[in-house]
Amino acid sequence: MLSDFDKLVKDKLGYNLFPYQSQVSERIIKELEEGKSNFIVVSMPTGSGKTVIELFMAYYFLKKGVKNVIVMEPTRLLCDQMYFNFWRKIFGEDVGMEYEGECTAFEEGKKIVVSTPFTAEKCAPETEAIIVDEVHHAFGDSRYESTLVSLDPKYLIGFTALLPSYKKYMVDPRLVEKLGKPKFLNYDFKALAEIDPTFNPPKAIADVFDAEMNKIEDSAYDAFFRGQVKGDKNTLKFLEITLYSYGKEAFCESLGRMEGKIEENPQLDFLCESKELSHKARALRQILSIYKIEDFKPVLIFTSRKATAYEFEKAIEDLDPGRIKVLTGDSSKFERQKLVKSAKRGEIDVIISTLVGEEGIDIPEAKLLIMTDVPQSPLRFYQRLGRLIRSKTDENNNYSENTLKYLVVALTPKTPEYDNLDDALRNLYLEGVDVSYIVEKKEGKGPVARVVDIVKKEGGGTSFSKLDSSVGEISSIEVLLSPKNVETQMGDYVDRAIKEGRIFYYYDVDKMADLASKVLLGSYCNLCFGEKCMKICKDCIREVGKLLISKKGRVKLEKKGLLLHYMELVLPEKKDEIMNAMNKEKDEIMKKVESAFISLSSTKRANVYSIIINFNVSVDGMTIYPKLQLDYYNANEQEIKLAEINAKAIGYKAIYLFLQQLK
Repeated sequence: MLSDFDKLVKDKLGYNLFPYQSQVSERIIKELEEGKSNFIVVSMPTGSGKTVIELFMAYYFLKKGVKNVIVMEPTRLLCDQMYFNFWRKIFGEDVGMEYEGECTAFEEGKKIVVSTPFTAEKCAPETEAIIVDEVHHAFGDSRYESTLVSLDPKYLIGFTALLPSYKKYMVDPRLVEKLGKPKFLNYDFKALAEIDPTFNPPKAIADVFDAEMNKIEDSAYDAFFRGQVKGDKNTLKFLEITLYSYGKEAFCESLGRMEGKIEENPQLDFLCESKELSHKARALRQILSIYKIEDFKPVLIFTSRKATAYEFEKAIEDLDPGRIKVLTGDSSKFERQKLVKSAKRGEIDVIISTLVGEEGIDIPEAKLLIMTDVPQSPLRFYQRLGRLIRSKTDENNNYSENTLKYLVVALTPKTPEYDNLDDALRNLYLEGVDVSYIVEKKEGKGPVARVVDIVKKEGGGTSFSKLDSSVGEISSIEVLLSPKNVETQMGDYVDRAIKEGRIFYYYDVDKMADLASKVLLGSYCNLCFGEKCMKICKDCIREVGKLLISKKGRVKLEKKGLLLHYMELVLPEKKDEIMNAMNKEKDEIMKKVESAFISLSSTKRANVYSIIINFNVSVDGMTIYPKLQLDYYNANEQEIKLAEINAKAIGYKAIYLFLQQLK
């Protein structure tokens, strides 16, 4: 079987299995077939080709008659990367990929599905075998454990670059009861080299540090994030990026140049008056307290801003006095060349460089590269990386050493900086850099985490309009007669938080009922004549009535950006409380409008659940029956139940408000 798979890999990927890959694969099969455990965890360094062994295990299971296999990746990034680079090439139409809560590949009955844990659990397919990439997440992470237990596989095979010894004792006992104790197969660089002398270790090991903002910095950034700073849109975005990417010094320098383009804000003034080092400078000191300069010199440090580079120099000058130099665009070509030669001779231990150092400086002796921001351009990131991974050559241009090097990236948690790392990770991976630690620490660190934090601080629930001050208020008549889609970056973050199951939402009953009551009133005014109608049926309501006629009695609220005005965001743990309160409110209102009723109909397409509220109200000898469609996005089964209760509460409250207006 292994030889047939080897031929398949050669045909589809263009290379053969290495001897150590074959031996590790044979060892896994032996453990399975001897029946000692159906739960096997394999540790192998990144760059050693774990993915090929994962491919073989899926091939093995299918040949043995297993009906389907789920391949679990921790992030969307890795799903894309592994699916397109490996799984689809080997298995063709037999393999599918799903994340963000979509279930199509599962429903189509694909033999292999590459998926994230959240989507795998939501789609709840019957599965016999699960292959878990980066399996260290499954030890001690309740989300992974819940997914694996609920899927109830017969076989569970996990792969990771490193499983810390303490994590081995964090395995979920429910998995042990079902599958047996996990069998740990550990292969480090040395073990693989003993199996196969041709094995080459990765060129570099990557690490990531959180550059945490203090309260003053976080307060200033939060003002940008939530739209509380007013001014030119492009200027605001530039300043927001500058703050989280380069720190206080660069931010305040830029702020001083933007006079007149943004309104004064006391939080920004307070930040620029503070004397503490910026969050990036504090992170740099922390990094160099662990990665000692004397152990890794010469050290390269990159930032995109000159002000930040000089702040870094002041921040760390006491760590290595006289042997730290800054390289910027102010440096002449001669000065740059002199600096590089000094570093090669061991006269300089640290070079802090701006953009000028991304090209043109060649220091293969460097063992440590620290990036304190992530360039938007993948090319610029690649150029920075090249300063580190380039190997040293001798006078005959032959490679004279193969020293393992280190890359450290300092990122600001709960900002888009973590999202910007995706392209960078692809470059790292393709260059043979171990990125498993970055992938692990990246999860849950982007702006979505900030959205969840804000909701928590608001007592577990808040409206979107409070979350994002830039949205503003909008009247029901405006929504009906001149709807405008609101596109905000916050809307994208909230959408992702909902897809990931971090928060859920419903529509504000009072606000949406007010809108729906205008629909009822418009329908009433299409039939009403006389003095009473003259008082009630104002011009704007008549326009709503005309809209109903043109739409054949049905108004659709389906624009996601428009619906943001009505969205209430809540943490998952408050779901039952919200549903019970909304049900109670609905029942109380129903008693007040016994002469009217509503019914619901619904349709589901892709990630949208549309609920149509069918009104039937008899008043003044007339019966009106308009329809109002509300679209709910990314709703799972539980959230659909909440959506239906929400729609009923809105419908009956709308009838009550409508009847009150007729009195």
